Amino acid sequence: IAKQRYLSSYAALIEECDAALNAPPPVNSPTLAFSGFPANMGESALRMTLEAVGPVVEIECNEDTDFPVLKGKVTFEDLDSAKKAVEQYNGMDMGMGNRLEMVSV
Repeated sequence: IAKQRYLSSYAALIEECDAALNAPPPVNSPTLAFSGFPANMGESALRMTLEAVGPVVEIECNEDTDFPVLKGKVTFEDLDSAKKAVEQYNGMDMGMGNRLEMVSV
């Protein structure tokens, strides 16, 4: 309703607000916490998937107790690889009713 009322007068401001609210989280570390990859992938397939964006130094994952998804931490060799992983996977819909979440730790 707010967009209908104020878009003509405040279009630029509303666009800036939308961009800020939807911006990916900052990546300050090569270690990321993740959640949302399908549990049937397993650790080895998850490692292969993540290594597509850069070398993985360490990975730990467990199946979520509430949903059939993997959650855990991954450490990339460098910060650029971690940034690429967040850009590529954070917010992606894996078809399980939830979106992937990858955040810097």
